[in-house]
Amino acid sequence: MPHERLSTDLARPGYPDAWTLEAAHETVNDYLRFVRDNVVGSDLVDEVELPLPKPIIVEAFRNVIAAEDRREMRVLLMKAALTLSQYHVRLGERIRIKATTTSGRRLQADSRFAQKFSRSLEATAAERLRLTELFQSDLKLGTH
Repeated sequence: MPHERLSTDLARPGYPDAWTLEAAHETVNDYLRFVRDNVVGSDLVDEVELPLPKPIIVEAFRNVIAAEDRREMRVLLMKAALTLSQYHVRLGERIRIKATTTSGRRLQADSRFAQKFSRSLEATAAERLRLTELFQSDLKLGTH
């Protein structure tokens, strides 16, 4: 099974060992291929759709970002990693976010869906902030 190759208790702080870094690169590459092949856009998606458990992907990105020498590449890796904030535990059916015009029509929103949508957007924002803080610390670590 692919996600058995990387432990969630990876080398911290500092640089990961060679095996961990190789596994982290492989995991990041798997995720990037997944993102390329599965267009998510701005949608909110259940974590079960990810190719590997989200904590493993997050830790892999942290290790790759920290070990990367080129600042521009670290920033690009961080941007890619932040897309993980769109994946939520037990979200269920994908919530598609698409700009539309109502042409003067009133929207009839299902109150349960509206509540789920609102909670999911708030969770996405909170997760994006959490991941940004994590990856920012790894960006700084990579500059030393």
